Amino acid sequence: MEGFNMKLRISTPSRLHFGIIDMRGDLGRIHGSIGVSIKKPRLVLDIKESKTTTIKGARTNRAQEIIETLGEAYDIRTGVEITIHEDIPEHSGFGSGTQLSYALGMGVNKLFNLGLTVENIAVRLERSRISGIGAYGFQKGGFIVDGGHDVRDRDKVPPLIYHQDFPEDWKFVICLPKIHKGFSGEQEQKAFKKLEPPPAETVTSVSHIVLLQMIPSIIEKDIEVFGESMTSLDTMFGDYWKKIQGGTYTHPRIGECVNHLLECGAYGAGQSSWGPALYGLADGAKHARVLEEEMNRFINLGGEGYVFVTSADNTGAVIEEEI
Repeated sequence: MEGFNMKLRISTPSRLHFGIIDMRGDLGRIHGSIGVSIKKPRLVLDIKESKTTTIKGARTNRAQEIIETLGEAYDIRTGVEITIHEDIPEHSGFGSGTQLSYALGMGVNKLFNLGLTVENIAVRLERSRISGIGAYGFQKGGFIVDGGHDVRDRDKVPPLIYHQDFPEDWKFVICLPKIHKGFSGEQEQKAFKKLEPPPAETVTSVSHIVLLQMIPSIIEKDIEVFGESMTSLDTMFGDYWKKIQGGTYTHPRIGECVNHLLECGAYGAGQSSWGPALYGLADGAKHARVLEEEMNRFINLGGEGYVFVTSADNTGAVIEEEI
């Protein structure tokens, strides 16, 4: 079933990014990321072949750029009709640009029977040049650790070195204070260039925490140890990013919210990527509701923002055909 008769509904998770393992590259590999896919916010869109390209909903300009790039690369002579029903907040730490790229890329792939993989789309649209969390989150969901890039070839999607379904009863309380947006795209690339490599001791400590604390705690479903490792990584990365963030976090309000989450009983907390999204880990729906209510009160004291509860997405993107 192809062409004008086929309409696709594509739904993708967003993600929380816990950090980058190695910004030195002493062993011949650089980066290496840790993160988890979450059920909301999410991207939901319809795409079908059309005589001309029309796009409705959020981020129409960005979607248009992606479609034009794909059309030129794969010699697509007709247009597509796209309707974005739900969207992931842009430049907020949820990986919105990556999910839009993969959703449209794989949608076009299926409509026109191009035989492409997520890796093909990543290279063509220059995604996954730092982190592979978005690519594997789209494909698999769950908790993800990627193995970074060969320093001689940073265009490939980094290899997946660990994947695990995340416990469904562990909840994330997500806070999104109304402050300036985080880095992304070219701004992110410029920020990385300003940084000196971290001390080798920092890379060793991060690797130690991921390998012997974070991964075993997921396997054994030990929320206390996982939360502790999550917070430790957040603090270490924040100290490293101070030079370009202006502090441990990209805005003082994020630090206040992270600290309040921990004071109120979250098992762990931190800033996702460059923020402004931040997260706290709760054990079950009841614990999450208590934290959500308190953070709703706190985040709107002297500021604005919103708070919601979500859980891990262990499925990845769903692509369905509709007539």
